[in-house]
Amino acid sequence: MKRILLLALLLFLAGCHEENAFMTPSENVVVIDVNSREYFINGQKVGDSFKDFLQNGDWRVQPILDFFSQFKQDRSKPLDEKEVHVHVAGNCTFNAFGKVLTTLNFEPLVGKVLYVIDKDFSSPIPAVNPAMDSEVQRCRNVSKGNIIKVSHMFKSEKGMTDDEILQKRLDEKQQEADCAENFMMINLILNPYDKMSPFVVSLNELGFLGGNRTYNFASEDEFWQFVDEIRSRESLQNKKDRDQILVVVNREAPVASSSHILRKLSEYGYEIMFGFTSM
Repeated sequence: MKRILLLALLLFLAGCHEENAFMTPSENVVVIDVNSREYFINGQKVGDSFKDFLQNGDWRVQPILDFFSQFKQDRSKPLDEKEVHVHVAGNCTFNAFGKVLTTLNFEPLVGKVLYVIDKDFSSPIPAVNPAMDSEVQRCRNVSKGNIIKVSHMFKSEKGMTDDEILQKRLDEKQQEADCAENFMMINLILNPYDKMSPFVVSLNELGFLGGNRTYNFASEDEFWQFVDEIRSRESLQNKKDRDQILVVVNREAPVASSSHILRKLSEYGYEIMFGFTSM
């Protein structure tokens, strides 16, 4: 019994060290702590969660932007050396989580953002700032017919000659084909409220236009078996976005409902981007 108590104490102390290491602000580290009632920056309360996350229709949280604006006046050191640690309580919704990350994406002042959900301080996950001008983002605009579209290619045809319109459409098709060949665009829709299909995965696994496929999984074990299979599939090894995944979550769902999924995806080596839906 004494050995068990000693082991429990050691694990508790290790957990406390991990929390302190992650949640301690410094000159180069800003700490944002969010719970269902209020949120803090470097230990100081800056707002109420209900008002700033739930009632606020904007994806930008102004008190967070106001805090970072102070660094615009300080040019004594490179701005991209700033690191932000975000802790979100497990009973918070993805609405709050998403607005914090989206707000930080609006701020070009920080170099790295790490987040933890609930008490999992041992496994911080790096947040991905989706660069809208990146090649993968330009290829991620998927039409209703599951044909990959390159958003930056579509321009008005007003005032163009027939030959110019024809060439424009040929160029678009070529760009779409290149996207389908080089990217698989894997998406995961997480819906804990759907007991029949809580995991929905779509990807272009065939490498050509119209090669998109969708899979529905009723259990988590089936989902991870599929992830293992596509990670090992030789035909997908050289895809440019092999280690990138778009995870679509329900804005009203508590973050704790899917935190272990996000952590394991990160352990697989995935860079996780987020999309948000409503019930």
